[in-house]
Amino acid sequence: MLMSILPIYTALVFAICLSLVYRAQTHGALLRKEASAVYGLFAIFAVWAVVVTILGLKGIHISLMAKIPLLWQAFIPMTIWMTAFALSRTLRRALWAIAKATPRHWLVLIQSLRIGAIGGIMKGVQGEIASDYVFWIGIPDFVFGLSALPVAELVRRQKMGPRSLILWNFVGFGLIVLPTFLPMNYWMNEPGFEFIFEFPMILAPSIVVSLLISLNLFQAWAVWRRNLQFKATL
Repeated sequence: MLMSILPIYTALVFAICLSLVYRAQTHGALLRKEASAVYGLFAIFAVWAVVVTILGLKGIHISLMAKIPLLWQAFIPMTIWMTAFALSRTLRRALWAIAKATPRHWLVLIQSLRIGAIGGIMKGVQGEIASDYVFWIGIPDFVFGLSALPVAELVRRQKMGPRSLILWNFVGFGLIVLPTFLPMNYWMNEPGFEFIFEFPMILAPSIVVSLLISLNLFQAWAVWRRNLQFKATL
């Protein structure tokens, strides 16, 4: 088992997301029914985090490597929220209300948590992790996390347009997804890649990264919708 701050990061990401829901609710932007829908969604994520942890501690993720495609765990929370988003009008209204109630630069700043990728990079440099995955994914992820700081300031000062902000979020989503899943066969056969299936590292793809790139899509959607409404009023 690798030493990692990922359990703390997992709790932090949950806390930040839930605080945005609570803030929107206390400011009157969310109805109780809408808030309950979002809290219910995160309760499901919490259950999934517990399941992932138990499977990781028992070594089941590693035993499934040869049977299930690359990082299937990352698809679980994304499939859950995308399905709920598509089927629940209440959830869509809730998420839109949260987006309107939350300053845009706050959502950008959340992505600065990706600076934490430096931990995996350092483990790779020190030889604790043999897989090059920590460099191909970790370095771009770390740089994107750093970029969140100046981008947040530009957004706060209204110096970044909606198209640029949407593009930035798509970059944040793509730099994880594309280099992970396009060369899937390479990673699955690379010596040392099993590190990411060990606990607590498994929390990264299954919860932390999955939620962060989901927030990329969330903000891109919110900015697009807000811009669409603004144009409709002209």
